[in-house]
Amino acid sequence: MTVQWFNFIIFNAVAPLPDLHRVSDAGAGENLMQLTPTRDAELIACGQANTPLNGEFSPSPVAGSESVSPAILVHGLLKALQRQGLKVRLHCYQLGLEQQPDFSGSALDDIVCHFCLPGEEDRLVRQQLLPELVRQYHAGEEHMIAECGVGGTTFATLWLRHWLTNEITLAGSTKAPEKLMMKAKTIEQLMDQFSSFPRNVNTFIQHQQASDPVQRALCALLMTQSHDKTVLELNLAGGMMFIAPLLAIGIDDIQHHLQIATTRWVLEGTNARKVLSNLPSSIEVVPSVTDFNQSSYRALHLYEQGYVVEGCGLGGSLVFAEQLGLSQQQIIECLDAAVKPWLE
Repeated sequence: MTVQWFNFIIFNAVAPLPDLHRVSDAGAGENLMQLTPTRDAELIACGQANTPLNGEFSPSPVAGSESVSPAILVHGLLKALQRQGLKVRLHCYQLGLEQQPDFSGSALDDIVCHFCLPGEEDRLVRQQLLPELVRQYHAGEEHMIAECGVGGTTFATLWLRHWLTNEITLAGSTKAPEKLMMKAKTIEQLMDQFSSFPRNVNTFIQHQQASDPVQRALCALLMTQSHDKTVLELNLAGGMMFIAPLLAIGIDDIQHHLQIATTRWVLEGTNARKVLSNLPSSIEVVPSVTDFNQSSYRALHLYEQGYVVEGCGLGGSLVFAEQLGLSQQQIIECLDAAVKPWLE
């Protein structure tokens, strides 16, 4: 029997914001935010972060809010998929990040890592990702495309306000009042800076201060035909950071069929229904159903309280496991097992 491969593809990036630590909790503070996506990739593969913080080994996934990074939960889910007989390959796209991940002690079956400079996302997608997705398609392999984009909800908000309405606000990685005030101010400044831009996605992705690397990579993927004209069935695992580019591109310029899997907390957000109502009916959005309140750990209960909404493909990984037939109890057990070493 041929073993089925599951390809977990992740866009890792940091938004071009000078005071990112003042608007986001997705990191270890000033001058360290750029390490978050790299450390999250290590958590996904190894169950611990190997890249040091300020020269010190700091492997824990526990965040300042006493929650845990979604990356460690994805680690638990991928191990559960392996126990179901799948082989898991991580494709790590370091978009504008200088730090290469240290995958020592990886639990996965294969890892492929790619790097590009800021602004080179289109080239990397055309030369590496698109041909690889075509290969997977013809080989009958499964895939999921996720993101760890620190500061990404700021640029998703900018795009959604520019294309839809100024009233839109999105839940991000923080509930701290002072950070939310700073984030609101930052978004206002960005809106003022780019208010004269047309509603043309190319104008935004060609300006590195009007877009972030995850947006540019996703736009390149969705707007580019494969060399052999294969129309791909793309599985996107993410929330508003993926939905904003879809709306900006418009259905007529998207070259592939899409399905989006995300956490149900994304759909419960203040403006979520308003935003999603603008998606064409051909794009299905599938939410996870697993109840984190069934966990033994408060760190997971905090997800149900809105402290973490999405990230690192968590929603897509949950949906994939649910559709594979894993029960809620099995899923909660694998999540609890992943966080147990760090919380006891």
